Amino acid sequence: MKVKFFSRLSNPNRSLFRAAYIRQNIESVRAMSIVFFAIDLLFKLTPFLLNLQASQIKNVEQYNLPSTVHLIVSPVFTIAAILMIRNFKQTPFFLLCGQIVTLLFAMYLISAGMIASFLGMHNPKNTVTLYMITLIIAAVFYVFEYYETLAIGVLTTVAFSIILPHFVIDSRQFMLNQFASIVLVIAFFSISRYVFSYRASHFIQLKTIVEKNAEIEIANQVKDDILGIVAHDLRNPLAAIESVAMLMQIDEKLDEESMDNLMMIRASCEKARLIINDLLEAARNDMDNEFEVDKTDLNQFLFDIVEDWLNSKTEAAKITYYGTKQPVFVWINKEKMRRVLDNLISNAVKFSGGNDSGIEVSLRHANGGAYIDVKDFGMGIPANLLPNIFDRFSKARRKGVHGEESIGLGLSIVKQIVTKHGGEVNVKSAEKLGTTFTISLNQSAAS
Repeated sequence: MKVKFFSRLSNPNRSLFRAAYIRQNIESVRAMSIVFFAIDLLFKLTPFLLNLQASQIKNVEQYNLPSTVHLIVSPVFTIAAILMIRNFKQTPFFLLCGQIVTLLFAMYLISAGMIASFLGMHNPKNTVTLYMITLIIAAVFYVFEYYETLAIGVLTTVAFSIILPHFVIDSRQFMLNQFASIVLVIAFFSISRYVFSYRASHFIQLKTIVEKNAEIEIANQVKDDILGIVAHDLRNPLAAIESVAMLMQIDEKLDEESMDNLMMIRASCEKARLIINDLLEAARNDMDNEFEVDKTDLNQFLFDIVEDWLNSKTEAAKITYYGTKQPVFVWINKEKMRRVLDNLISNAVKFSGGNDSGIEVSLRHANGGAYIDVKDFGMGIPANLLPNIFDRFSKARRKGVHGEESIGLGLSIVKQIVTKHGGEVNVKSAEKLGTTFTISLNQSAAS
């Protein structure tokens, strides 16, 4: 962050930032004037609350008149600030009026601290203390352009120099107090410019984030439109190609080479359809912030999935299911969670060599949480790839043991769905020793 001691904000952001900080300034005037009024009111009421005589309180008479003035002036600023906040406009005239009110209140605040310090000069420890405090408050709570800060500093220094001789006669004390005032004004200017620069930098960062979010929204809309085209305009032609290939295979006159080509066409169509389905699933999961869930017995749910795989999904995999003795109920979207399990089991089949080593699906239940493990004993995942396996279009994607291709979306979809169920998915793996994916549904999801 570059501190702008004697410069303004660049043109593209200046007007927006000015409107934002002037509104904040007016809100600070409202808050500070209320606090100021409360302090002076408490000062006035303390003798009555404690049943004290004025003579019993040291130097009370000196502060009595300034306190009365504050009780009259502070509500004026409070009312003005409230009205300006309620009717805030970003017109040049209104913003000018708002900043004038802020400048007047800052000068009023500083002058109050200055007068209080002068009245407290009977005690050397109190000299310029309240003056310093009000300068710091004005520098921290209000945002000014550098020329406004300079104007406040100059006016304050002049006022201090005019009033000081009426309270300090000794030339040495006069010079010390004058020097202290100049140092405090320089500190006020420095703090004020730092606050201005910090808030300007913060404002620009927020503005940039808002603009980037708008760009992302547009990009997401374009992505959704493209995926809609993919879903409608690619799936139908693929289905037609696959249907024609199936009809051609019925012809007994085809030679072996033509039959192999038709099989390749059907396999390519199937692969393309799976890719399209993965793209659409990923897009739907991005768009669906919520989905319907049902109370489901995970034990039976997993058993049915494994049975489906054994009966119809593949003949190359030996899948074993280890359930629990008692039902384990969780709130899930069955369709989406089935997609999760299908993806994990499919990966296990792809990277374990199928029947050679077997696949285990198991369910555990502990401390109100449900844990699903999908374990294979295949080729495993190299340690350098593990951090990226859940990334979309992950660079960690690899070919299966039989050369199966992957586009790197399956595990990304798994994590999307599990996360939206309020759960987590973790992986443990070692090369040539196999891989275990664990889905945990947290206690709020289990019952």
